[in-house]
Amino acid sequence: MAKEVVTTSILMIAAVVAATVAITVMTPAVRDLAHSYTSVSGKLSDKIQTDAEIIFVRTSDSGSGTEIDFWIKNLGKSMNKDLLERGDLFIYSDTYYKHITSFNVSIENGDGDNQWERGETAKISFNVEDTLSGDYTITYVFYNGVKISDVFSR
Repeated sequence: MAKEVVTTSILMIAAVVAATVAITVMTPAVRDLAHSYTSVSGKLSDKIQTDAEIIFVRTSDSGSGTEIDFWIKNLGKSMNKDLLERGDLFIYSDTYYKHITSFNVSIENGDGDNQWERGETAKISFNVEDTLSGDYTITYVFYNGVKISDVFSR
């Protein structure tokens, strides 16, 4: 009878130690998983709230190629003008491709602060060294990966 009590006690102690080790190992993993989910949902929320539309594109000849201006209307969340300046800009056609790395951003109908708020229009201006003719697509990619595009003719 004493052997059975000792054996049962040792098995109970081993089970408690094993359960404690399992909980100790799994708790940080569960916490990290919860943090990852929170981070992903925050990024997704940022993308969902970012919404804009290109409302007009104007081109003109300049001494060194073509000057392009386009206006985008904010239909989503407010963002700092600096975030607009951190976006990516592409212009392309069937036979032409250009990644624009230098462009100017101004908020045209804003309230004077540095925020591009819902309903406000931003003007983005840049030059390409080439003389353009034909149909082109202009694509603007926001800092968070949301992109908007429009087709224009020159």
